[in-house]
Amino acid sequence: MKISLRRRLFHVSASLSIVMALWFLSEMPLLLSLGSVTFLLLLFELTRLRVSGINRWFISHFGSMLREEEKSSLITSNYVLLAALVSYIVFGRDIAVLAVAFLAIGDVAAAIIGDRFGRTRLFGKALEGDLACFFSCLAIGFILYYAGLHVGSRTVILGAVGATIGQAIQMPVDDNLTLPLFAGVLMVAVPG
Repeated sequence: MKISLRRRLFHVSASLSIVMALWFLSEMPLLLSLGSVTFLLLLFELTRLRVSGINRWFISHFGSMLREEEKSSLITSNYVLLAALVSYIVFGRDIAVLAVAFLAIGDVAAAIIGDRFGRTRLFGKALEGDLACFFSCLAIGFILYYAGLHVGSRTVILGAVGATIGQAIQMPVDDNLTLPLFAGVLMVAVPG
């Protein structure tokens, strides 16, 4: 299996696992588990980036799943966990569920379609990928809406717009953080 496909499948499955935890765990177990995992992974990452022996061990075991830049910087899992934790604390359960689901599905759809079919560049990324992000966010948003998530249809649409903006624009911060946070901000700024 190609590394990028394996990496994307891991991204989707890990992010959807977080979505399930956000939706079904009660507040205290969720905050304790998500906060602990986020803290421990971040602590490990900061240690590995400072201790070359730990970093060499990590790369020898997990290097096939890493992008080249992640060998000397934080891996994207840190941003996913941090985005989920911040989204839950700042926006509440339902918005956090949507925001992380948008990350799980929209970011991967943008990467796959943008890499394969991207010809038109907008803000440095493929417009085709941006459209894939938007429509896949709409799809997962409405699936969750009809599954019983307590949000309005306008919230789903605004969240898909915010997620697409967070994915599309080039920023110095990883889009695994910006995508759910932009989505969350738009969903709570204009409730529906």
